Amino acid sequence: MIDPVTIGLAVAGVKAVVIGVKEAAALAREAFDEINGAVESGKTLADSMSGVTKFFSAAGKYETQRTQLEEARAAQEAAVAKGHTVPEYISDAEYVIEMMIIDRQIKQYYDDIKHIFIYHFQEAGMWDEFWARMGKLRGEREAKAEALRKAETEKRLQAKVAEMKQRRAKQKVLAHIELLVTAVILAVIVAGFCWGMWWMFQQGG
Repeated sequence: MIDPVTIGLAVAGVKAVVIGVKEAAALAREAFDEINGAVESGKTLADSMSGVTKFFSAAGKYETQRTQLEEARAAQEAAVAKGHTVPEYISDAEYVIEMMIIDRQIKQYYDDIKHIFIYHFQEAGMWDEFWARMGKLRGEREAKAEALRKAETEKRLQAKVAEMKQRRAKQKVLAHIELLVTAVILAVIVAGFCWGMWWMFQQGG
């Protein structure tokens, strides 16, 4: 059975999430235009930081929306596979062409800003340091997330092991009880048989 969260994502529709991606991309474009305006007016990096920070803020929102889009796509397909009606269904071709255009735009913004950092702001080292720090932060975040996933998996495994131990212990107790009951029944049967034989001898005597 498909879970409510997946149904919710599917019903919300991939198109709705695509709109969110487009809005984040539009913010990135506005910030990039601001950076370009600063460059054309001869401003330094320090005087252009407003546009730079706006761009990376928008780029961060874009990445978040892209992740949500992948989740919505998976939810849509899962819902359809289960026979649910998905409003605003987006086809593979429509999805690919929409996102291909937006992804290329964002990539071009990054390339252009890198060029601006290196050749206009004369800050090639700062650009490299920025991405090195970004990589470090993301690596640490992914490592923490992976450690959390492993801890959760280990916790579930330990719970399963404890459950299996309890089940085996219960089965063992039940087996002992069954054995005891069987022994008692056999003892009663043997005792009854012996009493019957004794009674017959008594009658014969």
